[in-house]
Amino acid sequence: MLIYLAAISSDEDKSKFELIYRQYRNLMYYAANQILHNSSDAEDVVHQAFLKIVEILDTISKIKSHKTRSLIVTITERKAIDLYRSKSRTAVLPLDETYIGSVAANEIEHMAESDAIAAAIAALPARYREVLLLRYDNGFSYSEISKALDMTEAAVRKTVQRAKEALQRTLQIQEEDTDEDNR
Repeated sequence: MLIYLAAISSDEDKSKFELIYRQYRNLMYYAANQILHNSSDAEDVVHQAFLKIVEILDTISKIKSHKTRSLIVTITERKAIDLYRSKSRTAVLPLDETYIGSVAANEIEHMAESDAIAAAIAALPARYREVLLLRYDNGFSYSEISKALDMTEAAVRKTVQRAKEALQRTLQIQEEDTDEDNR
């Protein structure tokens, strides 16, 4: 943890980072290991994710909140996916993005039971789900999302647009299926 603290200038930010570190390090390791299935790689990803968190520390207001948890898990998963992709360039294996998501499986099940929109969001590919949840559920700006996900702001805007289009198509299909069932 000393490496991270050395990169932070103010004592207030150091305290905030220490609390984040203690609160989320195990969750981050778990999220990375679920994707990579390799403890050494998962530790590397957690380290990379903490370096990213140091960069965006000023955007985190509450430490123990759904918004912060979602952001931290998303950063960790993105770093894990990046590592997975870089390691799999030699061996061509399909990446099932619907499995790798920013929301835990039990949370997806809860959302699917709550209403059709939540079920449709849960069915989206991980990248679309991430940007929609960060943008609309957590209220992040395009600029904040671009920093958190290492994307350009234009790429974030386009991804949000495509995610909304995919969500609309999914909802139309669900509506058509419901109409057929009711006949």
